[in-house]
Amino acid sequence: MDESAGYPKGVRVRGDSVEINIPIGGERCSFTLPYTATPKNIAQAGKLRASLMARRKWENLTVTDVELACNITDETTADNRPLFADYAQLYLDSLDSGNTGTRRKYKGILKNKWMPFFASMFLADITPAMVRTALAQNDFSSAKTANDALTPLRGVFDLAFIDEVIEELPTKRIRNKKTQKDEPDPFLPDERLAILDYMQSHWTDDKEIWYLYFVWQFWTGCRPGETLAIDWADIDISNRLAKISKTLSSGMVQLSTKTNEIRNIHLNDKVLAVLGRLKQLTGHQSRLFISLHTDEPWTRPDKLSEKFQEVLLVVSIRARPAYNCRHTYATTMLNSMIDVSAAAYQMGHDIITFTKIYAKWINTERMQAEMMKLDYGD
Repeated sequence: MDESAGYPKGVRVRGDSVEINIPIGGERCSFTLPYTATPKNIAQAGKLRASLMARRKWENLTVTDVELACNITDETTADNRPLFADYAQLYLDSLDSGNTGTRRKYKGILKNKWMPFFASMFLADITPAMVRTALAQNDFSSAKTANDALTPLRGVFDLAFIDEVIEELPTKRIRNKKTQKDEPDPFLPDERLAILDYMQSHWTDDKEIWYLYFVWQFWTGCRPGETLAIDWADIDISNRLAKISKTLSSGMVQLSTKTNEIRNIHLNDKVLAVLGRLKQLTGHQSRLFISLHTDEPWTRPDKLSEKFQEVLLVVSIRARPAYNCRHTYATTMLNSMIDVSAAAYQMGHDIITFTKIYAKWINTERMQAEMMKLDYGD
């Protein structure tokens, strides 16, 4: 390769032929292209190599794969249309750089579920029938998993459509599979009391902060990642507010929430008491919740969830995920007749999503309020 001569990376000229080199199985292999070394063909060789190198990010290229790609006619050589693999990478690059968890998830889905079908295909040649075939042949464990896999696939085609690479979306009429969501399963007030009483009496010294964490979870409704990312700078004691603007994902603080919206949640008396004690324990750090044993911020909410399950077993309360502390707070607000829009904001939901999730409790409370009119009627 002679880049000083102005050739594209990985391209060189030998006599009247053009060669590209591609790493295969840890070794750099050279492949001679079936056309002469004109400036146009040298430039096209660079594009072909770049496309093959992009494919290497998604699949294990073999010598046969490269030879098949190199054995092209002049007509095919002139086809500069983007491949699916090209736009899959562009789509990943377009995602919010702060949300590494989502990017990692979507990259895994694209690599494992869609690249085996579409990696080397021109985007414009992919039809709805091909997408349906790939969807049917993929081994999805559930309808929800299939729906999740469609999200980045749609993202790739949406980006190509915006860039006018394709004229129609092959996913336009691909519908999500129907799923049945489980109803929230909150803890009852006496269950919450039993859980927190046990934690307060048994989690002492370095474990006290575990108890304070779960009081916070029960009485703010924050998502676990939001709680573990919150800083003292986010707390406004005088106005009884906490700013929720980031979340913890894969051990790293991401500068956005799940919904990409900042909210300022209300802090009740129970939470203010927790903050008073936390100030004594963690006020020297920027983060509210840290390990009192290591003096470092927590990065594993799943470990706290394991401790939570141990408590449920000891106090003989039916096992439910620690995430249900959040559901408990939502239903507590509804049982207290707090306005639905105010409760939705506190939880970080739009009103439609909140109403769908907690419809059972909303309808129950509305019915009770309406039926009370009978007691005071003529």
